[in-house]
Amino acid sequence: MDKGDRSLSSVRIAFMYFGVLMGAGFASGREIWQFFGVFGSKGLFGILIIAALFVLLGFLIVAISSRLSTNDLSKIILPFDSPIAEKITGVVVASFLFMGFFSMLAAGGALVEQQFAIHRGIGSFFLMLLVTFTAVKGFHKVSSRIGKVTPVLLFAALLVSLILIVDGGGGTVANNTFDASPLAPNWFIAAVVFISYNVLGAIPILGSCTIYANSLNKARIGAVLGGIFLGGCALIIYFATQTDPGTASQSPLPMLALAQEISPLLRSGYAAVLVISVFGTATSCFYAVSTRIRESKYKVRILWVLAFVGLACSMLGFSRIVAVVYPLEGYIGVVLILLMVINYYRLRKGLGKW
Repeated sequence: MDKGDRSLSSVRIAFMYFGVLMGAGFASGREIWQFFGVFGSKGLFGILIIAALFVLLGFLIVAISSRLSTNDLSKIILPFDSPIAEKITGVVVASFLFMGFFSMLAAGGALVEQQFAIHRGIGSFFLMLLVTFTAVKGFHKVSSRIGKVTPVLLFAALLVSLILIVDGGGGTVANNTFDASPLAPNWFIAAVVFISYNVLGAIPILGSCTIYANSLNKARIGAVLGGIFLGGCALIIYFATQTDPGTASQSPLPMLALAQEISPLLRSGYAAVLVISVFGTATSCFYAVSTRIRESKYKVRILWVLAFVGLACSMLGFSRIVAVVYPLEGYIGVVLILLMVINYYRLRKGLGKW
């Protein structure tokens, strides 16, 4: 790779890591409520676990990518050399990332419809165009766009959450009992599932960030800082949803519903921020999918076909994807994350791949 391409600072890498995962489900409070908020005060233990794992696993991804000089998610995950296993792993993870792409299209369409009374299909269509035009331009365009919007997202998520906590009596954790997903029946399993499907989506981007970083140390700092951002946001959004568990449990977008209780203007502002979060995650997921397609004169055409297929799939609905598809991804992701940890251990000990 051209050394002149190594231009990413640690802060930019941190924002990339944060922007990849801070999608509509995360920023809206939907995922935080469903995986942690429903367990009341016990959910806090799960939040602390994922906060630590965001940092640790981000660091591991950077270490493996640097040692192998690759952003290939199969090579980063698998502790053994097997072309067949690499293909299968690549297809599985790419499928998850594609689901992430069309779930963000669904979320974006729903947001536009809810906030501006425009049909969700139209909102999803224009979001798909923007995401695809960005992703086909390659990593530098993706990192540039996400790097610009992520600081706004981070600031807004923290600000609105703090307003909700202060207005709601300091964010007192409720002891109410709510029905958890049967696929994530307790806070520990929920934490494992949550971190698994989230980190899988970060592997291609963090791998690319490592390759394009100013130095390995900058990549490491960026991954750790990004993990801290993610863990901190998860914690503060958790406390925000606990200010009114009843509203959070009934709304598909808890943070918007809670913001509405304070001010319609606050809700509108945060809705715009959620659109930004949707764009960041959708772009990252679709770019990651594009890395699995071989370079050829047909690659761009294939990507556009996939984009329209994703648009069609987005009509399934965002809430259903979060409730069913995400946990299933998480269970499969547990196996892949364990393989990645083994890969890191073997490389660190100088054992190489099996």
